[in-house]
Order: sequence, then C-alpha cells, then structure tokens
Amino acid sequence: MIDVRRARIDLEAVLDSVRRDDAGAIVLFVGTVRSDEGIRALDYEVYRPMAIKSLTALAEQAKEKFGIAEMSIVHRLGRVPVGGDSVAIACAGIHRAETFAACEWAMDEVKRIVPIWKTEVEGRAKSVRGSR
Repeated sequence: MIDVRRARIDLEAVLDSVRRDDAGAIVLFVGTVRSDEGIRALDYEVYRPMAIKSLTALAEQAKEKFGIAEMSIVHRLGRVPVGGDSVAIACAGIHRAETFAACEWAMDEVKRIVPIWKTEVEGRAKSVRGSR
C-alpha cells in the first residue's frame, strides 16, 4: 500500500497490508503532529504523481537493501491537527532487526527525497464566550 491522502490514516489497514505468513516481525512507525509552542496544525502539500513514484521506489529499495518482505507507506495531505497522524510506515520481515532498520531508513528517505512540503499553522483556536 503506497498512498498520499487527505483522509485519516487507517492504521489497521496499513498493518494488514504487510501481513504475511512468512514474516516473523511487523514494525509500524506512525509520525504524529507534535505540540510545539504556538503550533496548532501542519498543512501538507504534495506533487502527487512524483510522490507516489518516489514512495513506490523507496519501498522497493528497502526490500532489496534490508531483505524485508513487505513495506507500506501512507502520508496525509492537507491540514493535520496536533496529535493527528501524518505518516505511517509498516514493514514486515523475517526478523525484527532488519525490519526495524528498514522502517527507520524509509522514514529518513521520505523526509529527504519525497516531494511533500509542510507548513506550520500557528495560533490558538478561537473560543467564543456566551453572554450571561
């Protein structure tokens, strides 16, 4: 499963997409929007055709480099609030060491080469007080 989408990431579907009987390890990395002072969300933009192509190539490279069985990568687009999931990478392999290594390498490569840009959304949510 390789995707960039506006909808929330279905983590169970991402996990299921890499399940195999010959895999003894599945690693799931979930990147979330953290609460930094003044930040209430991140806006993600993408050049979709190139991003899908890059993510697909990256997953294939990980399989060759680390000998893992499967890899899925899903990234959000649009506005993701603090606490929201922005990216999920699932890897399945025979053993945990190469599976963890592949997942970490893939996240580093996503940040380095995939054409996805983020913009911080600052400010606090507006609150309206009712009159008495």
